[in-house]
Amino acid sequence: MKKILFKSGSTMMGGLEKVQIEYINFLVENENYEIKVVIENDNGPENRLESSIKTKVIYLKSFDYISKIKQAREKRKENIINKIKYNFLIKKEREYSKDKFLEIYNNYNPDIVIDFDSSLIRFISKLKDSKNLVWIHSSIPRWKGKKAFKFTQSLEEYDKVISICKEMKEELEDLNPKLKEKSDYIYNPIDFEKIQLMANQNFDENEKELVKNNFLLTVARLDIVPKDFDTLFKGFDIAKENGYIGKLYIIGDGPDKEEVEKLREKSIYKNDIYLLGRKMNPYNWMKKADKFIMSSKYEGLPTVLIEALILETKIISSNCKTGPKEILDSGRYGELFDVGDYKKLGEQILGDKKIDLIKVEEHTRNFKPESIYFKLSEFLED
Repeated sequence: MKKILFKSGSTMMGGLEKVQIEYINFLVENENYEIKVVIENDNGPENRLESSIKTKVIYLKSFDYISKIKQAREKRKENIINKIKYNFLIKKEREYSKDKFLEIYNNYNPDIVIDFDSSLIRFISKLKDSKNLVWIHSSIPRWKGKKAFKFTQSLEEYDKVISICKEMKEELEDLNPKLKEKSDYIYNPIDFEKIQLMANQNFDENEKELVKNNFLLTVARLDIVPKDFDTLFKGFDIAKENGYIGKLYIIGDGPDKEEVEKLREKSIYKNDIYLLGRKMNPYNWMKKADKFIMSSKYEGLPTVLIEALILETKIISSNCKTGPKEILDSGRYGELFDVGDYKKLGEQILGDKKIDLIKVEEHTRNFKPESIYFKLSEFLED
């Protein structure tokens, strides 16, 4: 039995966090592996996904510790003393996490370390007694300056570098050809049965009124730069001006909620745009939507597009790096528009592109857990 030490950042609601649960639970239930799960941050009541993990979670930084850092961050602009205190705490925080992880590593003595969020890269060279895998979840070339080059150089310290789509793997290898021998890709596993089951759940009384309308749906973290709500709202305005009769619903929460609200206020049809907040079940909304829209400037492998495909919802997505073109097979299973092209988005909202649902079903098999777990097992046994 191989001992695996799995490391990631949080158990808050998020795409990466949902995917890590699928991998962790697969490893927990596989008799060939013993797994210990280490998570960086204990976010207290925000640890919404912890209950879905089928083993004990060890947090490196307690909720009180995280709260202390957040308070210092909020006060750092008040005066120079507070700024110095905050910088000192941040420096100490990095060492604190490293020391705690190394203590767990030495006591557990794993055969394999899975660095699921690449947070161990600063001291991966110290993990000499294990085989070390790292997951890459985002497009590295978009990073500014020399950061991307330095990052890909550091990846040479790992035994295996796993990207979450083919396009991302190729990007990494272009940046650093030395990674070709240890680089591969695995799609994120998607729980088809769970999605389809949740998609058929009833709406509550307040929701029933909203879903009487025709509506477009976006499910996204309220992070204003990568998710590009400006393009989304402008495209919606164009569609409304040209006859679209429905609403625009946005499911999600995040750090830029106020900024997204301000953008919404600038929209001509702001009264038809609804920020619905976080929902544990977005899938019944996704199934009922006229179309699902993703307007991102960049992504990793956007799971929401795969989920919308599974539910046979019509999809419109920006052709950002990386993921959408690969998931939608260059527009065969949905519509793509250039990043920021809100005029094209408006046209596509009004359009009626037909999709071959039999072909969609065949295509989505690539994202089924069975084939993905088989590939992961091959890596782990290698």
